[in-house]
Amino acid sequence: METLKIDWNYYMEEMKGLMIFTDGSKMDGRVGCAFVVFYNKTELDYRKFRLNESSTVFIDEVTAIQKAVEYIKANDLGQVNISSDSRSALMALSAVEEARDIINNIEEDIKEYKGKIILTWIRAHMGNFGNELADQLAKEATLISDETISFVPSRNQIRNEGNKIIKDLRQNLWNDSKKCAMDQNPNR
Repeated sequence: METLKIDWNYYMEEMKGLMIFTDGSKMDGRVGCAFVVFYNKTELDYRKFRLNESSTVFIDEVTAIQKAVEYIKANDLGQVNISSDSRSALMALSAVEEARDIINNIEEDIKEYKGKIILTWIRAHMGNFGNELADQLAKEATLISDETISFVPSRNQIRNEGNKIIKDLRQNLWNDSKKCAMDQNPNR
């Protein structure tokens, strides 16, 4: 398979044309992401997605970018700037080699697109209207009752959850043994 490197730039306020701002959010264990479409600073459209609780914030941010790319392709929008406040997602997309399928799928979609998709990084919570609206929509997406996107947990997530369960079981056994010892010998 041919190696693809995707570059990304720093967001410049004077960018014009089609802009899509993406964001992800995790609140109270619920995960959501969103994107909002602007043309010359006029809002045209938006989409919100609720992910399953096993999703990480990173996957949430990447999913927002993936959904924006799918939207661009489905609507054949020509040249579009996608702005994300997730530097880690953009860095993963610009990596020469990547093991995660979702990243490779986004790279392939961008590569196959007949128009041009430009990725830009925007600093979060700095008052940019597009980024703030994407952030608000992502938070609203966490409140959607049914999951719209589900992911199988990664090996690391499964291992970490297993380790947490084992740690909790050991702690409960320890607490029970101390309680049992105290019940048998209250003078201790």
